[in-house]
Amino acid sequence: MNDNPTLQTIRDRRSVRNFSSAAVTDEQLEGILEAGRWAPSARNSQPWSFVIVRDAHDRAAIGEILKRNTYAWGGFATAPVMIVVSVDQSRDPEHFVEDGAVAAQNLCLAAQSLGLGSSWAGVYGERGRKGSAESALKNLLGLPRKHRVIAVVPIGTAKHASRTTRRPLAEMVHQDRFQSEQESPSRESAPAATESEDTSRRILTKARRRRSPEESGRFL
Repeated sequence: MNDNPTLQTIRDRRSVRNFSSAAVTDEQLEGILEAGRWAPSARNSQPWSFVIVRDAHDRAAIGEILKRNTYAWGGFATAPVMIVVSVDQSRDPEHFVEDGAVAAQNLCLAAQSLGLGSSWAGVYGERGRKGSAESALKNLLGLPRKHRVIAVVPIGTAKHASRTTRRPLAEMVHQDRFQSEQESPSRESAPAATESEDTSRRILTKARRRRSPEESGRFL
């Protein structure tokens, strides 16, 4: 499974905080937006809109706005393209945040698959908070009143390689219910396992045997 291109794209994606001046082509941008368009949403409501910002003055203005939310605002402003992801909450009042987040993730993964870098500047927050980044972005971009801004996704060529790590899979996966190591039943007292339980335990055993990224020197 390690050579599966989709899984490889997911593993290789990094949050880029500095971008080169290399342009993003119209063809690349269209492919990225298509990925956002095909994101899943509750009841297929598709509540998202994507505002493409290429103008240097506007990108600098967005960077200043993002200063309120992230220390990486200066690097984000160097990206040749910013995509502002907003959602019409009236199309899906209960799940619009998740819908917008999934669409934004699709944008990031599509960018990675095309050899580009991206990042995620979370914007969504408490409605009506005075001086919020969301309010400022809506004013700058002329977004409708009923829209909520989920994130700004800068896209371009990464200026520097970025590294990160992940917790071992064994720390995240649980069988049937959440269990700490102390709660795990002993082999002697555990009831006979079903076929599905055996499969899950094999996955967990393999994960525990695998060295963590820090131990192996491999960054995920």
